[in-house]
Amino acid sequence: MPNTTNESLAAQAVAYLRDSAGAVGGFNGIQQEIRRQAGCLVTWAQQRDLLLTDAYFLGLQKYERGTLEHDVYFGLKGRVIKCTKPGAFGRGHGSNGKYGNHCPATPLFYLERLELMNQEFPTTDLCLEGIALGKSEYEDREVLHPYIITSQRYIEIVDERRPHPSEPEIENFMRRLGFSLIQDSCYNWIRESDGIIVTDTKMLNFIISHEGIVPIDLIISRRI
Repeated sequence: MPNTTNESLAAQAVAYLRDSAGAVGGFNGIQQEIRRQAGCLVTWAQQRDLLLTDAYFLGLQKYERGTLEHDVYFGLKGRVIKCTKPGAFGRGHGSNGKYGNHCPATPLFYLERLELMNQEFPTTDLCLEGIALGKSEYEDREVLHPYIITSQRYIEIVDERRPHPSEPEIENFMRRLGFSLIQDSCYNWIRESDGIIVTDTKMLNFIISHEGIVPIDLIISRRI
């Protein structure tokens, strides 16, 4: 089904999950709700010809180190491909961002996070590419589980000897955007004016580019 609106695909998926599936956002998704939303997301992708197959990855090179949340691929011109783990949709955080232990997030939380990243850090340029099915590392390996495929702009590093900013540089970056450090936390921030919470602001999640400091993989949400 063609995109006939100016909304991003991620925004359309969010609207579908909220309006058609009755999905409720939240930082801590119980497995039953995660699976329910994942099934709805597959239906949405099928209706729009966005259920991707292994052919999508032809010619792409997998980054073997990956991350806890994503498998990462290179090779698409000017873009980096990121896939959540099959059956998982990234991580959330505790209430008001105060808890350090990240927990499984719902598909809705992940897609809203994508939209907020583009809103707050547009240089990242995240796009939803589609939904795919794969075998989970942790659940029944005979069953295929949905996962989300996104892409983001390739960020060129200025100096390979120092690709990431220091913690003081990250702190200055966040404070210039109006964020303040959440009490008793190291990497969690809140902007009181609009309730935006940003967590996991570790050095490896930023790059020093020719445009300055660019976040590449943060957990971002609105205060509940």
